[in-house]
Amino acid sequence: MNFTSDNVWGAAPEMLEAFRATNVDAVPSYGDDALTARLSVEMSRVFERPLAVFPVLSGTAANALALATIVPSHGAILCHAAAHIVTDECGAPEFFTHGAKLTPLPGRDGKLEPEVIEQALTQFVRGSVHSSQPAAVSITEA
Repeated sequence: MNFTSDNVWGAAPEMLEAFRATNVDAVPSYGDDALTARLSVEMSRVFERPLAVFPVLSGTAANALALATIVPSHGAILCHAAAHIVTDECGAPEFFTHGAKLTPLPGRDGKLEPEVIEQALTQFVRGSVHSSQPAAVSITEA
């Protein structure tokens, strides 16, 4: 097993077969297809609430785009110093958020303690146009 990244190995045979089975006809783009609709229904069932699903090709894309939906360009994303978004995504979170700042924090075993987050929040100048504003906390190992 190699857990370096979600794109180190090729797709599993079951995934390739599923892709082959769905790759037969032209379908509407940008989430208007039946497969994405079915996926949204299934994920809504799993999470026990209505939601929309936007499939992407990699974990980096998922992380960067998810952060871009909730963090403004002047925002700060508090995260562990060893978080994947800090160490392995080559600037994608900052790029897709149009400049939001990753704020790496210390913590044992890759985890953030509430006290560390509270202390970090005291370092921001709230409301200042010259300072990033805290906007999100990324939890590495929920």
